[in-house]
Amino acid sequence: VPPSPELAFPSLQAPEERGTASTESPVLTFREIWNRSFCRPLEQLVDVITEFPNEVEYIFRPSCVSLQRCGGCCGDEGLRCVPVETNTVTMQLLKIKPNGEAPYVEMAFTEHKQCECRPRQDLMRLGRRRSKGRGKRRQDKKGRKDCELCGTPRR
Repeated sequence: VPPSPELAFPSLQAPEERGTASTESPVLTFREIWNRSFCRPLEQLVDVITEFPNEVEYIFRPSCVSLQRCGGCCGDEGLRCVPVETNTVTMQLLKIKPNGEAPYVEMAFTEHKQCECRPRQDLMRLGRRRSKGRGKRRQDKKGRKDCELCGTPRR
């Protein structure tokens, strides 16, 4: 369940639906937009070859399948929408072999049941690597007190 938009943005009050001069389409409220866009499992079409890259020599029918996968916004660039609960769904597909044979096969796909906004691990790792690398280079420079080529001390 996404947090209430009022909790995330207390200064914003979602206005009630206002009458508009145009009767073509109703205005979507802030709360409705917030709930629709927040991190949650969404139906996505996933390419079979993307899920099974070692099966590129075969043609699958259908070539993509509908799966529930995490998607949506977290409201902070430091967070990303990730699965916290998954399950396996087995689907019957047609696997066309290079020799023309086309048996039905059962293939297991991972679906996302529950999603959460979590800190981006890749950003944290990059930050740590950069600081260690820079510090190591500084230590290397400080460690060299004598000129390696001529043996005279540096000032």
